[in-house]
Amino acid sequence: MSLLDGILDSFGLGAILVTVTLAISYYVLSTAYSWYRLRHVPGPFFASLSYIWLARQALNGTQLEAFGSASRKYGSLVRVGPNELLTDDPEVVKRMSSAKSKYWRSDWYSGSRFNPYYPTMFITLDPAAHDKIKTRMSPGYSGRDNPGAEADVDAQVKSFVNLIRKKYISHSSAGEFRPLDLARTVSFFTIDVVSKIALGKAFGSLESDSDRHEFYGAVGKSMPQIALTADVPLARDIVYSTLGLKLFGPKETDSKGLGKVMGLVNEAVRKLFTPGADREEKTLLGSFVRNGLPQSQCEVETLFMFAAGSDTTAAAIRGTLLYLLSAPQVYRKLKDEISSAVQAGKVSNPITYIEARELPYLQAVIYEGLRIRPVTTSMLAKEVPRGGDTIDGKLIPGGTSIGTNFLMLLRSKAVFGEDADFFRPERYLEVDERTRAEMQRHVELTFGYGRWMCAGKNIALMELNKIYFELLRYFDFQLLDPRAPMTTLSHGLFIDKGLLVRVTESA
Repeated sequence: MSLLDGILDSFGLGAILVTVTLAISYYVLSTAYSWYRLRHVPGPFFASLSYIWLARQALNGTQLEAFGSASRKYGSLVRVGPNELLTDDPEVVKRMSSAKSKYWRSDWYSGSRFNPYYPTMFITLDPAAHDKIKTRMSPGYSGRDNPGAEADVDAQVKSFVNLIRKKYISHSSAGEFRPLDLARTVSFFTIDVVSKIALGKAFGSLESDSDRHEFYGAVGKSMPQIALTADVPLARDIVYSTLGLKLFGPKETDSKGLGKVMGLVNEAVRKLFTPGADREEKTLLGSFVRNGLPQSQCEVETLFMFAAGSDTTAAAIRGTLLYLLSAPQVYRKLKDEISSAVQAGKVSNPITYIEARELPYLQAVIYEGLRIRPVTTSMLAKEVPRGGDTIDGKLIPGGTSIGTNFLMLLRSKAVFGEDADFFRPERYLEVDERTRAEMQRHVELTFGYGRWMCAGKNIALMELNKIYFELLRYFDFQLLDPRAPMTTLSHGLFIDKGLLVRVTESA
């Protein structure tokens, strides 16, 4: 007897047909309802019916272009999924994230879960619970409880400079040509910064000029799947369920990738929770322990720093360097400001964070770099509160998920001028101080806003201020292929490859 015959004998043809009919009817009716409740919000038609449109962008790495094109075609508020909208309105973004907002984080955040039992602050949806965790973590991230963070960044900047001097200086007179892949090496820099600040010891990626623990290689390969499961609710509910993470999630016994880092983090945490352990070490992890985070929370929060904090900063550095090296006038102006500051004795070696913030053109380059290419294409969606809200003149029902379209938010012509699509740091220097501050606050929305602001914002900005100055203090860089300088895919985070440059000692 065939399997089909067995099923027919057990359940009967009529029962099976009724079940199939009910399933199809449920799918059709639920799809129609989803379409109807947001029918007044424009967007790609098929995106309103299914998650195939979002899934395609996530898998293909085309989120940046697709989200930008959708907003240009359909307007400030655009529908990109059956229950998903994107906005580029800064006032809406601020309203959703303000301290007294009734918006909650949506279930989209569950797509950043790595532990089947304990949520990080980033995926904690309840505002009160989120704020309680953040209060305990803020002293470390702000530097109040971790004053050695700047010295930790300095040490990795020096390692970066030493690596270039040791292996990648080209000499025309000697016929030496040593190309440097900046996309790769910048990633080593940011992971060494995070590991040093978090655990007290850098992974040593810069020292070895290698992807230690194969962290970046593993993350890069998994990003399409991570982006897909974050954006598609059914996939998210399966993969990031307790069972899904037990079966498919990273494990501390893994020999490489996120699981390997999880093992290193958990080992460091266990040491600090051993009776008699010295909990006064000036690391982020030490700060978490001193401020009352339980062991399980320390494990997931420290691991999340590696997963999110290193790659977003690396993306910002790579994007800014690409635009900087593609704009000779901007490059020369920044080099001149750096040379003048050094010759006048205005800066230390390496430059301090305070000194760097006093250099106007450096600040303009940093903010323009963050603006022209956002550090993420993730939606970071919030959920409309019960009772709904009016956005862009449209009534949006409660339960709708609204994400931020960072590309278009940061290219607002109303804020940055008619040439907002172009990389031009001078825009910050051509306006009065009040307007410049407004423009900078607008750019800083890339770090979030209000209660949901990125805890690592201060550390990230410190890295940016130091790395551009020190690299251009000592070296000159030239793109090897200006026509195709770097390949980029956007899967929530950016996967950048092949930023090949020729490096010489600065004149």
